[in-house]
Amino acid sequence: MIQRVQSVYLLLVTVLMSLLLIRPYAEVNLADGHALIFRVLKITNFANAESWETYRTSFALFLLVVISGLLSFVNIFLFSKRVIQMRICFINTFLLFIVAGMMFVYYISIQNALPHVHNAFRLGSIFPVMSIILNFMAYRAIHQDELLVDSYNRIR
Repeated sequence: MIQRVQSVYLLLVTVLMSLLLIRPYAEVNLADGHALIFRVLKITNFANAESWETYRTSFALFLLVVISGLLSFVNIFLFSKRVIQMRICFINTFLLFIVAGMMFVYYISIQNALPHVHNAFRLGSIFPVMSIILNFMAYRAIHQDELLVDSYNRIR
């Protein structure tokens, strides 16, 4: 199970999606000295270290990240059903594209709506892109396993 390379890729996708739940993915410093910190569940407005308030919630993005992480974790244990595993990888890749797009849309919409001084993407912004790449690598490894099993069946 874990000794297969696609299981390692899928485990890394699960870890990255779990880290995305706790890490911010962007920051916008406003002209009035406040800073907007973008996280998966909500966008918070920091005035200083002691005071912060929720600027906007993004529950749909949170739900997609959780579903994507759970799908890749469950997909590890479907090692005997390679065709289903490949389909789940494809669905998960589609979800990860949606996650990356939603993160970008939230960031751009708020950045354009408010006067800002400085804006930056954080480390969490590359997690969906890395997960897409790892998911594709897992799909290819699963497909190679399926081709190998089919070749053995033809020999029999």
